[in-house]
Amino acid sequence: MFQVKEVANIQCLANISSCKIENLPTTYLGMPLGNNHKELEIWDGIVEKTEKKLATWKTQYPSLGGRITMINSVLDALPTYVMSLFPLPAKVEDRLDKLRRDFLWLGNKEGKGIHLVKWQTAQLSKKSGGLGIKNLGLQNRCLLSKWLWKFGKEGQALWKDVIVSKYGQTDSWTFNTVTSTYGVSVWRSIRNLWPKLARNICYKVGEGTRILFWKDKWIGQNSLMEDFADLYSFCDNPGASIAEMWSQQGWNITLWRLLNDWEVDRVANLLQRLEDFPGLNTNPDAIRWKHDRDGEFSVGRMYKRDLATHPGGILDLGNKFGNPTPQPR
Repeated sequence: MFQVKEVANIQCLANISSCKIENLPTTYLGMPLGNNHKELEIWDGIVEKTEKKLATWKTQYPSLGGRITMINSVLDALPTYVMSLFPLPAKVEDRLDKLRRDFLWLGNKEGKGIHLVKWQTAQLSKKSGGLGIKNLGLQNRCLLSKWLWKFGKEGQALWKDVIVSKYGQTDSWTFNTVTSTYGVSVWRSIRNLWPKLARNICYKVGEGTRILFWKDKWIGQNSLMEDFADLYSFCDNPGASIAEMWSQQGWNITLWRLLNDWEVDRVANLLQRLEDFPGLNTNPDAIRWKHDRDGEFSVGRMYKRDLATHPGGILDLGNKFGNPTPQPR
């Protein structure tokens, strides 16, 4: 039994439960409990396991190809479990990168060696000319983003109720930004990833009660607020849901001033954008990963997407030089 702050009659409670009293911090199912998430001690076990693996491998004289396989299949997976909940400190990331980098280029040699390519290049996908070695910081952010996806995707769940009761919820798809300064830093780090995740999702309309008509991406690639910013600036109900804007007679779009002549065409464009809307149904509203047809989020998909936009990635090169046209052979 572990007490948090002061617990009255804890010894009596322990006797009734046939438990012994222990102190935090501790480890439960491999996950540290009671530590500040920024404490480097949380990661000592990961660094120690990595060093032990490397000490064993260096006695086997693996080739460069063998070292790449060992890094990708074993070392990259060691911190995944802890990274799924805790933000990876920069110092720990640098330490793990140095261990992997030295093993990659030096093998069992000591001292300095020649690094054939930059570490950032080695972390790119093989399609982008890299070695496919995991970018741990990026992987960490993708793992934490999964909590935000689950929060918006799942229905009633105890863990969601706890988060909402502690931090509040004004957005239909995520909890409020964490502003308190005590004991909430893990969820603050997770919540800060929402804007990036929000750029990669869209919404499937069902009942229409959770999706905002102007602000959410539910029809087209962008939100109506982005594509029709001029009309949004003087709409009567900027925070209305689709259910509030829709009726059997059609859309109820109200503006707080009369239209100028040049704005009539903008309203016509908006209505044309909306004319394919099939109407509401009894299914619940849902979020979708917009880069794949099935709409399902996964850590691997988000990592692949983010890595492609990193300097040197496929999408980054496409943005710089345009999409190259395949040449006939």
